[in-house]
Amino acid sequence: MHWPSHGANPQLLLQQWKLDENEKNYIDFSVNTNPYGPPPGLTEHLQLHMDKCYSYPDHDSKKLTAALASAYRIRESHILVGNGASQLIYLLAQLFRGQSIGVFEPTFSEYREACIANGCTVYSLPVDDKHDWELRQVNYINWLDKLDVLFLCHPNNPTGKVYNPLILKNLIQQCEQKGVWLVIDEAFHDFVEEGAFFTPEISSYSKVILLRSLTKMYAIPGMRLGYLVAPEPIVDKLHQLQPTWSLNGLAQEAGLYCLEEQAYRKTCSTSIQANKQKVFSYLREMGYEPETSYTNFFLLQDPYHHDTEELFRFLLENGLIVRHTYNFHPLNGRYIRIAVRREEENSLLLDALQRWKQVCLP
Repeated sequence: MHWPSHGANPQLLLQQWKLDENEKNYIDFSVNTNPYGPPPGLTEHLQLHMDKCYSYPDHDSKKLTAALASAYRIRESHILVGNGASQLIYLLAQLFRGQSIGVFEPTFSEYREACIANGCTVYSLPVDDKHDWELRQVNYINWLDKLDVLFLCHPNNPTGKVYNPLILKNLIQQCEQKGVWLVIDEAFHDFVEEGAFFTPEISSYSKVILLRSLTKMYAIPGMRLGYLVAPEPIVDKLHQLQPTWSLNGLAQEAGLYCLEEQAYRKTCSTSIQANKQKVFSYLREMGYEPETSYTNFFLLQDPYHHDTEELFRFLLENGLIVRHTYNFHPLNGRYIRIAVRREEENSLLLDALQRWKQVCLP
């Protein structure tokens, strides 16, 4: 079975399973962007700036960089805007070509794939469900002498885990002492109401690189819009590697608009968290045990089977697309990842899981 590498590929998935993509309206729980869509007025705003399509964009994204610097109290020289966080991950892998890379796993597969494509040796630093996906010093302390770079997703994808700030501080300090670059991907930080995030104090560290996304919360993945915060020499080197005009004019305009929509961001985050608590409550009543998550998605095991392929297929046949975990090493399909959507859509998922329970029970 060839599983798609990412979520949010409903057509590819349906073709793979030989299901009619026109037969019913599928609800995509595999995509982990804001279910409420872009901020009100964004479409109209972009329509007013369609002239941006007819000239070359600012290849340095100066206005957007300045807006990010102002919003997060960072110097502009420490920011690099990119064509999605994925481009920035591949630029980092290119910069660190051939080096020894550590990746806390399970996590986003792109770190590993990008580094392998650039001739790096990649080591897995497992964080397991036996300890509730907690990051502990034992997970990294004996590895740092062997590594040049360490990737950490926080909040983590796919577990939704937010790590203990004391442990994170210790990890940063250890990396600083050992001369190991620590890349922290905070693509989902907007969905967390409370947590330890380091953007304002990034300038006090010499070996920390932050990745951020503007497409998750603002539901504009087609715009491909992310940014990186790092020491100025790293930003300069990455900028030299980055293709000219990586960010088109409309994407830059969308970023400027979204940064002004902080009230929308907070409203959506609060609503999603409330919806998640309702989903968790119903799941537990039905006998399921969702994994604790602090963001807009969570892991779920099939309580009736070790592998989730049958449950995955059942949900797909009922018009519900969830995210498989066969390429999240070392999960290997033991969980499905489910995004939190609007209340009425979540209810359809819960109904389907109740029917699955009835199918499985004797």
